[in-house]
Amino acid sequence: MRLDRSVVLTGRRGEIPSGIKEVPPRTILGLPMLERTILTASQAGVREFILIGADAESGKAILASLGEDKRFQEKDKRLEYVPLSGLTDLVRRGALRGRFWLMDGDVVFAPAVLEKAAQADPGEDQDLLVVHSLEEGRPGQQPTIKTADDGRTITAFGGDAGGRAVSFAGAGLCSGETLTRLAGAFTKRGSVRLDADVMKETFDPARTVAFDAGPDFCETVASKASAKRAERYLLGTARKPTDGFFSRNFNRYVSTFLTRHLLKINVSPMEISVVVLFVGLLSGWFEGRGGYRNAVLGAFLFELASIIDGCDGENARLTFRSSKLGSRLDVTSDALTFVFFFMNLPIGLYRSTWNNLWLILGGLCLLSMILFYVQFSIYTQRSGIGNNIVAVVKDIEKSAGRPGFTGKIDWIASKIAPIYRRDFFATWVFLFILFGAAKVFMGILVVVTPVEAVYMFFYSRRRLRQEKIAEVEV
Repeated sequence: MRLDRSVVLTGRRGEIPSGIKEVPPRTILGLPMLERTILTASQAGVREFILIGADAESGKAILASLGEDKRFQEKDKRLEYVPLSGLTDLVRRGALRGRFWLMDGDVVFAPAVLEKAAQADPGEDQDLLVVHSLEEGRPGQQPTIKTADDGRTITAFGGDAGGRAVSFAGAGLCSGETLTRLAGAFTKRGSVRLDADVMKETFDPARTVAFDAGPDFCETVASKASAKRAERYLLGTARKPTDGFFSRNFNRYVSTFLTRHLLKINVSPMEISVVVLFVGLLSGWFEGRGGYRNAVLGAFLFELASIIDGCDGENARLTFRSSKLGSRLDVTSDALTFVFFFMNLPIGLYRSTWNNLWLILGGLCLLSMILFYVQFSIYTQRSGIGNNIVAVVKDIEKSAGRPGFTGKIDWIASKIAPIYRRDFFATWVFLFILFGAAKVFMGILVVVTPVEAVYMFFYSRRRLRQEKIAEVEV
């Protein structure tokens, strides 16, 4: 069954919903509401979008804006705008004979909502409306729906009848016949608004079921209060499940705060990546100047670069601007910052002590780092694991116990692999240097970097050999 088509209502743009004395924002975290709705639905597999609005002029402006945006130029994505006056013709030509998603143009939702709702689809002749529980003192909630105790059977639309009260969440799965009734209700009122009266006229309780979104976010942004809830949810999605300890408990709080404000001034992910690289290289420059103050300032900038390094990815995920180029720039920036900083650390120690030993040790570390990154690059390209140090770290963490990885060294490597996450070593570098232990840290580095280069050499070859064997067996 095709569930890749959607009708998106754009009539709310610029309007003040009934009962709300404030104008809801049109943009959240750098992306207009309508665009966010379409792009999120695309993530859930929706490819065809019929946008319904009040007049043809608004449609021209919307399509022109979307047409200039690369995110809407995918070959299999189709956008069509139908004004209120064209709804009758839309129904007559049978553009949506099968089932389709019905969405408010201002709904913010998790893609999982559509996936789970599709699994709960009641069948061809019934409609499904996504709902969430009413919360006391929660302004800006959508039309009330009454359900039976099972939470699925709808008994009435509106707040007068008895039953369990839930709120329409801004999305639904409808049959082609529903479009006919919906078009009639919109035409009669001269407005494209899915309010309580339209829902009463369009949906028959006997043929409509409720689907509770549960823990998954799904809500139409109809007020400043609902906008704050949506923003809080979206910022939560900017986090990554692969975040290390320091990122999860400190860095992300700072980076999401910065991202929230950077999006307001339309800073792009690429611009953030350039700033991160500049801060990272500046940290190395200060580190190489010598002296405690320069060392601490360099270490602080190194830690700062690690924190704001999360902003470009958060920005890209929140605005659907992730790209291979951005990913490569991010990885390259990390590598350059890492090598440049630790190349300058021994130079700074030399300028502080005028002991040539630090330059010799620094040269050994630099050579080891170069060898490590060469092995890393070869392995990620051949394995297809992804050109990201975190992916390799996760792979090493899971390696213990695999065939060919049962030794003690592999077990130790799987346990200490998290130290190679940028958030971990950036924080510890800062703490060591802050407390005047730069020499101690340099000593640790001299031991660790050659070992990691040698281990990466043998680990990558064993893993690639293992993959070849698996391919042959298949």
